[in-house]
Amino acid sequence: MIIKFIQFILVISLSINLLGAQDIEDKSVTKQIWLDYNPSFSLTEKLDIYGDIGARTIFPNEWYRFIIGPSFRYTLPKWILKNYYFNHGLHFGIRLFYTVNKDFSDRLEIRPFQGYRIAWPNRPRIILQHYVRLEERFDIQLSNWSNEFGLRIRYMAELILRLKGDWIPINDGVFVSFSIELFWNLSGVKQFNDVVRIIPGIGYEFSEDWQAAFHIGYFYTRNTVEDVFATNDIVFRFRLYHKLN
Repeated sequence: MIIKFIQFILVISLSINLLGAQDIEDKSVTKQIWLDYNPSFSLTEKLDIYGDIGARTIFPNEWYRFIIGPSFRYTLPKWILKNYYFNHGLHFGIRLFYTVNKDFSDRLEIRPFQGYRIAWPNRPRIILQHYVRLEERFDIQLSNWSNEFGLRIRYMAELILRLKGDWIPINDGVFVSFSIELFWNLSGVKQFNDVVRIIPGIGYEFSEDWQAAFHIGYFYTRNTVEDVFATNDIVFRFRLYHKLN
């Protein structure tokens, strides 16, 4: 597993260097790096606790962001269509974001959420899932502890293909994904008001307990406290998934 993990990191590092070789001077186009560790733990047959611990930054450098987010997933029974290959469940939790801004006050965002996810079809080689959630956003400016309330709806569709050694044996354990996510801000906040995310990715399953994935996404969002400043972001995201039991 260790050798495979090192090989995966080397491939991802080479991809970032090739894609980031040309500097972008236009501040309306940014590059971001996101790092995530995603553990999960089964409490019962139907209830799981999961979450993310991560860090993010942007180039040209304007902020650093640190995230922690404990969450719960409850698998719902199949009330209808019991013979079809699908699963669905409810998601709820809270995420905390601490943003260190270069030119503005640091910010703390507290973000409870409630969501519903369905995967259909859900087969060993192909998964198509839809995820809709409601987020309450409590955005706090730490210089004077002023706060602002935001509310938004998110919808994501994601396709995952597991290659299972097709074509050549080295593909065994490899999976590719593509997702699109849309945001509707019912009430926006000062930073990070996303509109759309388009994210292709590739990953590797080292074992039943460990997976890693690398995504290169296009985001359209408003990143700073200036109301008129929007950005087109290229995001390099590395995620490590770990089942603890």
